Amino acid sequence: MTHDDFDDLDRALAALPQEEPPAGLHARIMAATVYRPAPSVPPWEVWLMGTLIALAAWSLWAVVTAPSVGIRIADEIARLVTNAGLTSDYTLLWLAMGVSITWWVSLLSFPSSRRKRIEAQ
Repeated sequence: MTHDDFDDLDRALAALPQEEPPAGLHARIMAATVYRPAPSVPPWEVWLMGTLIALAAWSLWAVVTAPSVGIRIADEIARLVTNAGLTSDYTLLWLAMGVSITWWVSLLSFPSSRRKRIEAQ
């Protein structure tokens, strides 16, 4: 079948009686799509807040139902930090250097090239 074989079908469909669209259909479609206001909170922030609230609720429930859970969790976190070597003076030194370098690099401003300045004007 080629595209030309559908000419009869197209004519038959065009000959069918059509109903008028409901009043204000175009305005409703535009309001729901193009003119729709942007959400006040991005979806990823909603998911993050929901996750943090669920984690806080779970932690609170664990501490209330078994008071020793808080101590065990804190002890496990301290053990993990110690075993990973994150309490080393060298680790703290490298961390401080990284934060300092990041801060100073973020303060740098590089002049734009002459070509970009001419194009912008």
